Amino acid sequence: MDYVIRFLAEFEVPIYLVLGIIVLVYLRRVLAALEEKRTAIFGLEREAAQRKVVAATSILILVGLLTIGEFVVATFLAGELAQQPTFSTPTIEVLNTPTTTLPGTAPTDATPTATKYPQAELEGIESNCVNDILEIDSPAHNEVVTGVVEIIGSVNTESFGSYKYEYSTMGEPDWQTIAAGSGIRVDASLGSWYTSDLTPGDYLLRLAALDNDGNEQSACVIVVQVTANQ
Repeated sequence: MDYVIRFLAEFEVPIYLVLGIIVLVYLRRVLAALEEKRTAIFGLEREAAQRKVVAATSILILVGLLTIGEFVVATFLAGELAQQPTFSTPTIEVLNTPTTTLPGTAPTDATPTATKYPQAELEGIESNCVNDILEIDSPAHNEVVTGVVEIIGSVNTESFGSYKYEYSTMGEPDWQTIAAGSGIRVDASLGSWYTSDLTPGDYLLRLAALDNDGNEQSACVIVVQVTANQ
């Protein structure tokens, strides 16, 4: 069902164009049938014209209902789907078995080194993207996106409570919250971003980690280019 909603939202404009063409075709048929009925001399001719009017009108009503349905899906259901947080089942970490260090051998540090990821480096924008701690894997920094965009990344900070992701136009940040969620994520889906209604151009995409009191801990910011649906 989610796939159908994303499909209808992503191809909203082409679907409206097809429905519009159908409306024009059957509207002409209705007008032609009405004219045929008006000029008919015999009763059988008028009845046949009336049947044409009813058939074409029924198609127009059906197309109208389909148009309303497409509008509801693209405007409301897709937005709710983008804001619906996904929850993952916590995983159990296997305890490390202690090892004995041989005399004269330096112990090996098994703790992975935090790696900085490609991110926005703009004046006035604080960003701290760190591998498997706080990062946006997809879309990538400077990637071109369109339609419904799935956000994949990691939120695994200390004292983690929840997360949110938001966007802003370039320049002075004016963050607009897209959706929020809870539960630690590591290279997993964080939610979706519906971009079809945005003006094409460069945008800032920001993932923020919050503690249990709702205070922001840190944020990862990247730049993406939004394009119109083809």
